[in-house]
Amino acid sequence: MGLIARQIVGLVLCIVGFLGVIIVCAIPMWRVTSFIQANIVTAQIIWDGLWMNCVMQSTGQMQCKIQDSLLVLSQDLQAARALIVISIVVGALGIFVALLGARFTGHMENESSKAKLVITGGVICIISGVLCLIPVSWTAATIISDFYNPLLISSEKRELGAAIYIGWGTSGLLLIGGSVLCTTCPPQDDRYQYQPYSASRSAEGRKDTAMVSVKRQMLGLILAMIGFLGVIIVCALPMWRVTAFIGANIVTAQIIWEGLWMNCVMQSTGQMQCKIYDSLLILPQDLQAARALTVISIVVSAFGILLAIVGGKCTNFMEDEVSKAKVAIASGVMFIIAGVLCLIPVCWSANAIIRDFYNPLLTEAQRRELGASLYIGWGAAALLLLGGGLLCSSCPPKNEDEYPVKYSQARSAATSKAYV
Repeated sequence: MGLIARQIVGLVLCIVGFLGVIIVCAIPMWRVTSFIQANIVTAQIIWDGLWMNCVMQSTGQMQCKIQDSLLVLSQDLQAARALIVISIVVGALGIFVALLGARFTGHMENESSKAKLVITGGVICIISGVLCLIPVSWTAATIISDFYNPLLISSEKRELGAAIYIGWGTSGLLLIGGSVLCTTCPPQDDRYQYQPYSASRSAEGRKDTAMVSVKRQMLGLILAMIGFLGVIIVCALPMWRVTAFIGANIVTAQIIWEGLWMNCVMQSTGQMQCKIYDSLLILPQDLQAARALTVISIVVSAFGILLAIVGGKCTNFMEDEVSKAKVAIASGVMFIIAGVLCLIPVCWSANAIIRDFYNPLLTEAQRRELGASLYIGWGAAALLLLGGGLLCSSCPPKNEDEYPVKYSQARSAATSKAYV
C-alpha cells in the first residue's frame, strides 16, 4: 500500500506540474513593467509573454496583441517558446507512461515491467521539469541583468513576471514527482517467488515478449503513418515562407505565403489569390531541393508502410518469424531515411529564412517568417524517426529456436535404452 501511495503522490505532483507548465506557456506575464523611482509612467502596465504582449491602462482596460514575428523576440524568449512546448509534450508522455505502469492500473500483469514503466515515466517527468526550468531561469537572468544595466533607461527595464515564479514552482513539482516515481521499484523478494515454476514462467515470458513486440510494432507503424501524412501536408501547404511583420513600416494589408508549388496572397478583406509557379528555376535553391526531397520522402514512407504491414507480427503475409523481423527492420530503416529526407529541406529553408531575416542588406518587405509547413515538417520528421526506430527494434528473441523440442525426446529415449 505504501508503494501505491508513493506512486499516486508522484503522479499527482507531475500532473500539477504539467498543468503549471501549460499556464506558464499561456499567460503573457513573463516580463512586467518595473516601477523604478518616480519618473516612470505608471498610467499603464506592460506585460510581455511568449505569444503576446498586453498593455493595461490606468482605467482598467487591457489591450493584447499577438507577437507578429518569432524572430523579433529576444533570444531567451525564442528559446523559451520551443523549450516550454517540448516540456509540455514530454510531460504528457511521462504521465501517460507512468499511468500505464502504475500498480493501481491493470494495463500490465508483470510487476517488473510495471516498475520499469513507472521509472521511465519518472525520468521523462524529470526531463520535462528541466526543460521548463532552463527557459525560466534564462529569462530571469536576462531580466535581472538588464535591470542593473546602467546603460538602459528606466522605461526599458522590466520586472520578473508571475510566469517566472509559476515556472520555478512547476519545475520543482515535476522534479520531485519524477524522483518519487523513480523510487517505486518492486521488492527484490519478488524475483524468487516464481523459481519453482521456471517452465511456465518461460512460456509466459515468451508470450509477454511477443505481445510487447506486437505493441511496439503497432506503435511504430502508427507514428510513422502520422509522420507520412504530415509530410504530405508539408508538401501541399503553401506556407513555407510567410510575410514577416516588422515594426510599423511594413504593409500589413496583405499576407504573402510561399510554398513549393504556389504562392498565395491574402488581402485584409479576407480574399485569397493563389498562383502556381510557372517555372521551377525561379525558386530559390532551398525550395528547389525541397520539392525533390519531400516527394522522395513521401514515396519512401509509402514503401516503408507497405513493408511494415507485410512484416508485422499481427499480419499473416509471411509465416517465418525471422523473415518477418527482417522485413519489419527494413521498414524501420525506410522510415528513418524518409524522416531524414524530410528534415533536410525543412532545416535548410529555415536556415535560409533566418539568415535573410538578419541580413542588413535586405529591406523589410523582402524578409520572410518561418511558415507553418516548417514546424509541421519538424514534427513529421520526428515521428518518422521515432516510428522507424521502434520498428528497427522489433527483433525476435535470440533463444527462441536454440533448443528445439524434438531433440529432448531422442535423448531421453537413448538414456532409457541404456538403462534397460
